[in-house]
Amino acid sequence: MDKMFKVSAITAALVGAIAAAPAMATQDNLGPEYSGAVSEFFADSTISGNFNMWMRSRDRLDIREYLDDANTVPNPDYNKKVTNLNHGSLFVNLGFNSGYVNDVVGADFVIYSTWDMWQEGGVGHEMNFLDCDGPASSGCYDNPEKGGVSFATAAAKFKFGDNVKAKLGYFQPSVPSSLGVNWSFAPGTYRGGEIGGSFGGVDLGFVIADEYKAPWYKTTDKFVGVDGDDEVLFSVGARYALENGISLDGAYAKLDERAIAHFKVKGTTDGGIYWSPQLYVVKDDNQYDDGDTGYQLAFLSSYSSGQYSYRAEATYTMAEEDGNWFAYRPTAGYGGSNGAYEIWWNNRSDFNHHEELAVFGSVSRDFSDIGGTGFSAGISGAYGFGSSVDGYKDLKEYAYSLFANYAIQGGALKDANVAFHYTQYFNDTDAPSWNGYANLFQDETDFKLVLAIPFSVK
Repeated sequence: MDKMFKVSAITAALVGAIAAAPAMATQDNLGPEYSGAVSEFFADSTISGNFNMWMRSRDRLDIREYLDDANTVPNPDYNKKVTNLNHGSLFVNLGFNSGYVNDVVGADFVIYSTWDMWQEGGVGHEMNFLDCDGPASSGCYDNPEKGGVSFATAAAKFKFGDNVKAKLGYFQPSVPSSLGVNWSFAPGTYRGGEIGGSFGGVDLGFVIADEYKAPWYKTTDKFVGVDGDDEVLFSVGARYALENGISLDGAYAKLDERAIAHFKVKGTTDGGIYWSPQLYVVKDDNQYDDGDTGYQLAFLSSYSSGQYSYRAEATYTMAEEDGNWFAYRPTAGYGGSNGAYEIWWNNRSDFNHHEELAVFGSVSRDFSDIGGTGFSAGISGAYGFGSSVDGYKDLKEYAYSLFANYAIQGGALKDANVAFHYTQYFNDTDAPSWNGYANLFQDETDFKLVLAIPFSVK
């Protein structure tokens, strides 16, 4: 009854706010003014999209081939890797973003299609549709991916003066909140609504949703609680910009018995160094053993000087559970939702096991000063250690990546981008993939090549 009351009250508040907007299609305004207002819907609209090609080859050491009966590796010289992913996928999307009728109401729509040119690796590569309805379905990984069409956005949008905006429908959160989405070339999608306002230096946001889909599913799936009942997810958030340029960002979300929250401080020194300490927290007594809470501390920094850009980041994780790892999202299962999580090192592992301390560094260069306009390249590395589980060696994992990007400067493919990314990942434990350390796999080599072509219809 309490849950139903909350949902009804929130829905009534959103609908009431929308109903309070100026009427747009009554008998009193169906003349020229109405025609002009409707024309704003189309005149101020945009239609655009992308055509992308994604090619990936990833090989992983299968340590299980070398385990003896005592669950140890008898041959220390094992080095065989087997195909994990090997596919080429095509993606195309088309989005319509309207103007606002009477500067109050509009609509956004995004549809996309994806399919595989070839697929010679494991199922679930995330760049095509899994052959199931969602993470709660059975048999998701029993069949190869299937090409098809789905939607990312189908939402009405509203403006109430210069300070308040809202959305209703299928959308991606854009107001301060704890919620994020999974990504392929398309974003994940929540079903529900959001409302946000800006007042001076404060931005406020509220989001409510009852379904979600990752982009590799075609339909949204209900949120289900511990007792099996359908549940509603909500989040509140706020950002505050201080006069000295430092910003504070805090948010909270709850779904049944699981709650998540974050707090972030962001600033830039007079010398141009960006810095941001961050705290992510998950409270779930069905998952975590010690005090029913897991958390991760992070520090992010970056700096640009001339043609060079630098990043230096670190994380420390506390997540004492069966499997000992931390994920910032309002659902425990992968692909069922995501959180507003900013750490992205692109060095394969998440570096997020219990008591793991991890560091990351990156340097890249723009070559426009020596005739390489549009071309940039760099190297990054990550190292994590400190976690341990019974039966296996203590965790030590590390990786390096080489990457390059070229933005095509002219011709038929002007503004298209070609990018490659190569990672060599090492895991010095003797644990098989996903065993002992539940979010850890064995040594990998990973190569990705992407061609991204944006286009505009209007």
